[in-house]
Amino acid sequence: MGRRTIVFGVVILLLLGSVVMAFHQTGGQVVSNPLEVMTYNIGDLNGHQPLLKDVAEIIKSHGIPDILLVQEIAGKKAVSRLSRMLGLPHFTYSNYKGKKHGLAILSRIPITEPQTLYFKASNKGYGILSGGILIDGHNVTIYSVHLDRIDPIKIKAQKIDIGWETALRFLKTELLEETVRSKSVAELIAWLSESKSNNVIIGGDFNTVPFSKAIRKMNQAFDDALWPSWNYLTTSYQKFPLPIAPRIDYLFHSPDLKCSNAAIIKAGPGDHYPVKAAFSILST
Repeated sequence: MGRRTIVFGVVILLLLGSVVMAFHQTGGQVVSNPLEVMTYNIGDLNGHQPLLKDVAEIIKSHGIPDILLVQEIAGKKAVSRLSRMLGLPHFTYSNYKGKKHGLAILSRIPITEPQTLYFKASNKGYGILSGGILIDGHNVTIYSVHLDRIDPIKIKAQKIDIGWETALRFLKTELLEETVRSKSVAELIAWLSESKSNNVIIGGDFNTVPFSKAIRKMNQAFDDALWPSWNYLTTSYQKFPLPIAPRIDYLFHSPDLKCSNAAIIKAGPGDHYPVKAAFSILST
């Protein structure tokens, strides 16, 4: 397959993705106060953990959210410290399978029924952590998720640059083929369908580009908080090896939630940028 064919395929998929997401826009009357949510992978590709005080300062400088979804945090003690620094008194934490770091949800609001799902497709022990909250009498389920890393990022960690040909092959794989990420998303959606929760917010490090097979699967059931906005194709990861660095961190929500003020915060001590948005419940 030639470079022009791949590029043409990418353009077609972009257009199709735009049409699919346009149909997810839902009307209705707002029946709750806005809930500010931020997702933030605070780890580093080289295994370093930025100082929690630096992470907390970035979050404070852009407004402490009601809900903070964290990936790659170094254990429950670190979650407890970050909770105190930010004044988010409620939290739940889950290790990656076989690891000493993992996923967390920190909240101003009490969290109920925390659960963890480890993806069978993952060879890194990654998964999803969930918790329930109550907003103005309405139940909302929050999820912090981490999908397996893509191979080219490992190349970047070794400071080896890749060219357009390799980049296009990577994009072809992510856009058209089943990957560990698209398989994990299928597990995620199946798990969520069993919970039968109407109001859902999912945030995390999906480790793939917009319009990939994994993200298109998410868009079949959920809306991307950054669509439509100038931030949609803006990078959220500083060490991506492609000539054009796309976004790999996302906030998704069920169509019965109204999203506002969604943005990528281009600051932070690690290699990811936080993504933040506000959500309100709509009448059905």
